[in-house]
Amino acid sequence: MTFEQVQELFFELRVNAEPSGFHGFLCGRLCSGAMPLDQLIALSIDWLGLSDEQADAAENRLRDFYQVALHSLENSAFLFQPLLPDDELPLPERLVSVGLWCSNYISGLGEGMSSEFAVSEDAREALEDIVAIGQVSVDFDTDEDGERDYAELVEYIRIAVQLIFADLHSDVQADEPTIH
Repeated sequence: MTFEQVQELFFELRVNAEPSGFHGFLCGRLCSGAMPLDQLIALSIDWLGLSDEQADAAENRLRDFYQVALHSLENSAFLFQPLLPDDELPLPERLVSVGLWCSNYISGLGEGMSSEFAVSEDAREALEDIVAIGQVSVDFDTDEDGERDYAELVEYIRIAVQLIFADLHSDVQADEPTIH
């Protein structure tokens, strides 16, 4: 699902949630360890504050969304991309989405951590960077370097999340699904 498709789903469900924040939470939760798909859906229903009727209406699309997100994280071709609005929106609005994605990624990861949570030094640094990016400020003047910096920031997040996922899932073969 694209950013716009998730945004449309939230509109249909009358849910006041930001697609980037939701995707960040989902990816953080997926990075923290395998879990049954039904449990992940229940967690998301709570996160989104869905009624039973809304949950029933969204379940199939959420299942597809989760499968795609997990596959992109597990894929050995490093296809993962954070779900962010397209470049038509002004840079400050896209940066807000990046911040929401990162802060919710950390939230999802933290929610799934166990007492045995351990990462390499590189993954620890990547996590610290994602925490800092989650606190992004949009109080700045945009210039022509802003778009290039934004693209580099998104690329860094993409690689950092794949590093963290690989670090936490070193026992999982690439392209082997872990949720059912």
